[in-house]
Amino acid sequence: TVEGALQESTNILQRMRELAVQATSDTNSGQDRVFIQDEINQLNNEINRIANTTEFNGIKVLNGTYTDKTIQVGNLGAQTIQVGVENADNNTLGAYQLESVDESRFADSLAHAITNTNSVIAAAADYTVKGFFGTKTASIDAGADARDVAAAFNLVSSTTGVKATAITRARITASAAATFTFTLQGKSSTASTVTGTITSTTDLTALKDSINSVSGSTGIIATLTSDKAGINVTNDEGYDIFFGDLDTGGVDANLVINAMERDGTLDGTSRTLDGDAANGDSAGIIGQVILSGDKPFTVTPGHADNHFSAATTSISSSLTTLGSINIKTVSGATNAIAVLDGALSMISASRSKMGALQNRLNATVDNLSTIITKTEQARSRVLDADMASETTALSKSQILQQASTAMLA
Repeated sequence: TVEGALQESTNILQRMRELAVQATSDTNSGQDRVFIQDEINQLNNEINRIANTTEFNGIKVLNGTYTDKTIQVGNLGAQTIQVGVENADNNTLGAYQLESVDESRFADSLAHAITNTNSVIAAAADYTVKGFFGTKTASIDAGADARDVAAAFNLVSSTTGVKATAITRARITASAAATFTFTLQGKSSTASTVTGTITSTTDLTALKDSINSVSGSTGIIATLTSDKAGINVTNDEGYDIFFGDLDTGGVDANLVINAMERDGTLDGTSRTLDGDAANGDSAGIIGQVILSGDKPFTVTPGHADNHFSAATTSISSSLTTLGSINIKTVSGATNAIAVLDGALSMISASRSKMGALQNRLNATVDNLSTIITKTEQARSRVLDADMASETTALSKSQILQQASTAMLA
């Protein structure tokens, strides 16, 4: 009964993941994503219904109350097996996640921006990950960007059960109309020059197009905000983004840079790049690392200069539940995939436990059947006639009787 219900929950989660992958594509309009979210909500409700109504012999088995139950498997009091089934509703299923801190670093030049940004991460800031499977250290180098840190976590994921992704995001706004020229560096170690003429601070389309014209080398994609007054820049591999040596040709105009979390939340610390001054015209953006697992885990940095905090104390993951996913935005849909993967792993773990228990019970049944058979054989030796022996004795008696009759005759 449990296996059948969890199989259907797995099918629902697979459908939800399919919808989340679909929603990450910008070929969908906002209305399309609303419709997709409607189906996600209904599927969430069905997962809850399955969890709350699945019963065996009038006992609910998937709502979290069927834990530490006893099944009698022998004829004596201590011959029992303990059984428990974890809750399978959408407030329990999900992924345990931990996010690093996104950050912007102010500088006077591109070279200074790179140095200033890299100095945030110390070589000793190795991360000790304590996961469900075991404990392992993810080793990093000084100045490691989010991409490198994510790769370090993934190298030890087979031991820790924790997987990592990285993304770097920032928002650009302009203080005045001008022709902005600056260098942009991301994926490539060589900076690319970007030039865009802005005639109005409420329409940064030209600057957005200029950034996208060098995306092949930088790996940085620019999109306009809904009011066109801002540009969201993204490197979805987690490379640090560097803005260097802004020049407006003497015009008093600035660019304002904000580091941004993966969900679009600004970090609250803006960096103003001065376009008509020799100093304060550059900035670096540190990417964000997202850790995810289907079991709770902790991360302990080896140095105060690290991606996750300003200390070396242990940081615990928190559960992002299946019921909280929202795929009305691209970032929300992307995170929903990680949450659904965690939920699928949780369901798979429950099904694995049930399968292991079922195999154990099969072995128990076989053993009990053997005991019953041997006991009945022993009882038969005591109570039942040995037909072969008795038949032989009867034949012997009949032969003797016939021989005696023949002699008398």
